[in-house]
This record gives sequence, C-alpha cells and structure tokens, in this order.
Amino acid sequence: MKEVKSKQIQEILKKAKTNLVVWIIVLICAAAIMALSFFMSDLRKSTSLHEILAAGESPENKLVHVEVSEKPYVFAYYPGDTTGKFYFLMDKEFMYVGFLSEKTFKELDVDSITENPVTVKGMTKKIPSDIKKLALEAYNEAVDKENKITSSEFADYFGLIYLDETEVDYMQVILLLVGVIGWFAGLGGAISQVIVVIRLNRTIKKFDEKEWETINKEMESDDAFYYKNAKLALTKNYLIDFAGGFKPIKYRDILWMYKYEYRYNGVKTQMSIILYTEDKKRHVVAALPGYTKKSKVVNEEIMETILKKNEKMLVGYTKENRNRMKEEYQIKA
Repeated sequence: MKEVKSKQIQEILKKAKTNLVVWIIVLICAAAIMALSFFMSDLRKSTSLHEILAAGESPENKLVHVEVSEKPYVFAYYPGDTTGKFYFLMDKEFMYVGFLSEKTFKELDVDSITENPVTVKGMTKKIPSDIKKLALEAYNEAVDKENKITSSEFADYFGLIYLDETEVDYMQVILLLVGVIGWFAGLGGAISQVIVVIRLNRTIKKFDEKEWETINKEMESDDAFYYKNAKLALTKNYLIDFAGGFKPIKYRDILWMYKYEYRYNGVKTQMSIILYTEDKKRHVVAALPGYTKKSKVVNEEIMETILKKNEKMLVGYTKENRNRMKEEYQIKA
C-alpha cells in the first residue's frame, strides 16, 4: 500500500480500525449472551414446587422444578392444542399438576424413572377451573373411596398453581433477543468498517505514485478547505468526498453539476450536489439538511468553488443539459 501522509486519510483508517475492533467485541459479547440464553434453563436457579406449595404460596411466572420419580399420568388436554397436555406429576412423596410437551412426556415415560428421577423445570401458572375439575375427577376415579377428595380439599392436595414445562422463560427470551440484535449489529458494523478500509485501499491503488503524492500534498496544503458537516474537502485540483470513505474527484473530470433537493410530504429534508464525471459515473456529494439556511449557503459556496475550477462543465438540471449529456456522453439523468 502506498504511503498515507494526509492526516485526514490517516484519521479515516484509524477510525475504521478502531470501530472494527469495537464491533468485533460487540460480536463476541453478543455470541456469549446468545450462548448463555441457550443454557439459561440449566444455569438459572429454580425453586422446588413442593417448597412453594408447602409454604402456602401461589406465585405465577416463577421458575420451579419437580423431581419426577413416577411416569406422568395424562388427565386433560385442550383439543387443537399441540403444545402439550396436563399430567399428574409425582415425586417420591407428593403429586402435582403439570403441563408437558409430548417430547418431555416421552422422556419421562420410562421404567427407569423410579430409580433415576428426572428434574422437570417450568414456570408456575394458576390452575384453571376447568382443569381443576378434570384433575379432581381423574384423581377420584383412580383412588379408593376413603381417599377421594372434594373440590374444597383440592388446594390442600395440589395447590392453586401448576408447573408449565412449555412456558417460555422471559429472562431467556430477553437474553436471546439482546444477543441476536447485538450479533447482527456487530456483524453489520464490522462488515461496514472492513468495506471502508477495502474501498480506501482500492481507491489509493488507482492512482500512480506521482498523482497520489499530489493528492496528499494538496490535502495538507493551507489552501485546502474542509466542510465538516458536508464531509467534503476542496483542494487545488480535487474535490475529496469523505462520505462513506475517501473519494477524490478531479475538477477537470466533471462534466455536469446540479443541486438536488429531496422532499418528504412537501418539506425539503435534504439537499446535495450531483456530479457526473467523464467515466459516466454519478456522484452524490455534500449531503446536508435541507431545512437550514446554513446548508443552502454551504451548498451554493461549494458549487461556486467547483465551477471556478472547471468552467466548461454543464451546470443545472435543465432539459437542454439533459439532452446534451445524452447525445454527447450517453448519460441519462
């Protein structure tokens, strides 16, 4: 790569490389957050459902677990609901109401579960009245007459909440969402900075040593004038566009110049300068807010300076200029 002497170009490279490091860090952190979200259910501490019920509490949306040591017994489901069914879950001492997916049920419906209990985690929910009724009927059908319970006794046996194994842990969702957004933002940011560096290097390679030396000297000359908000510099022989990187344009290569105003709902929101060069390329430079007087002054000042450097160019978006550009240079605009 040719030597970069201009402080402006050095600053662009430095900023791009610094931003690239920052975005890579964002990518790494986002990936770590996503990984954490996948293992959240294993890492996040849950409370025993039995302990909550024994304390007479009935909180909703609380992460709980049951050490299931018997095969689950299905007693209810909603027609059309493919997420899961309602089961009686049993540990070595007590019985609970749980809502399990088909996948989890199959993992628990094994003979070895008695010797090797499986921990099932889920979020707590209030037991609906219709499910309570079905659970009561199913329980009473399965036990002897002396062990049957009444509706008023239901809460003493099963509590008022059940374990929903299919319910999403909102903390896990939030972490995953933050991770995904951060990952895409980091990826996009990193790619954009790599593009800046690649484009800059490609632009520099286009110039021979002599011309590149001239550009560097002109940019560091006292005659160079920089428009910070317009992201543009005017030197002795070049217009330097810094929007999105680094693009030197020779004044003598400009064929046509006109101002462009973008309006939204009738309001002028942005103004810029359109340039067409001998290579038939269209360049949009000096994009500024269209609703300020300062933008108008700067826009006119830049156009006047460019015109002084090349009086042969066409100026203004007119029918005559459009036809001439089409006939002489095969440029349509």
